[in-house]
Amino acid sequence: MEKRPILIIDDDPKVCELVTSVLTGAGFDVLAASDGLRGIETARAAQPTVILLDMMMPGLDGIETCKRLKQEPALEHIPVVGITGSTDLSYTEKAFRAGAWFFLPKPFGAESLVQVVELAAEAAHPETAMQQPRHHPRFPAALPVRCLVRGDAETAQELVGQTENVSLGGLLVFLSKALEPGTVLRLRLDLADGPITAYGIVIWQYIQPLGEGKIPHGIQLLRFTEEDNLVKYRRFLSQLAPGDVVRAR
Repeated sequence: MEKRPILIIDDDPKVCELVTSVLTGAGFDVLAASDGLRGIETARAAQPTVILLDMMMPGLDGIETCKRLKQEPALEHIPVVGITGSTDLSYTEKAFRAGAWFFLPKPFGAESLVQVVELAAEAAHPETAMQQPRHHPRFPAALPVRCLVRGDAETAQELVGQTENVSLGGLLVFLSKALEPGTVLRLRLDLADGPITAYGIVIWQYIQPLGEGKIPHGIQLLRFTEEDNLVKYRRFLSQLAPGDVVRAR
């Protein structure tokens, strides 16, 4: 397969320099564009594997840029990672609806950047991933998880559930209520060394419940709220073995 670059679209030159330095060191080729229009033109010419897109740019902002990328047949298949400093869950949902697959909060560390680019690159070529050992294996783990579902401007709903299995890219979670695919969640996952929080999105749900409080949902992890949460989660996964079932104490 031809090696294609990663494209960063951001009006902040320091962010572009950071991304280029980190990803080049991790073995990726990187191209940069300083605004949405230049980014779209560069994407047309280079056909990048992944596009990192700042959501809060002047002029053509990230959401509109993402919409335009997804309207072009030659570009619509390319995973977009939204880069945002906003903690507003509704803004994250808008970006997802526009076509972003993953999100990376500002400021971000090198580990988070490489992780999300690897996840997006794997998602871009599922046929290659099927021919190789999984980059992010799943592990059985029955852990408590709280899901905060955004309501209207003043309300939110909290659901309590339990994971069935976990991976670096997502969770299989049993909940008592069915959530529509595309629902954005704030997650709290209770690990042995303390809770971690992240944003996720419902990718699928099995409408036939397996019993009371047993509706399976596939949740993709979008981003962790803190760099330390990602470090904790990766450490937790590194201690698991595929055949072991981890249960909350």
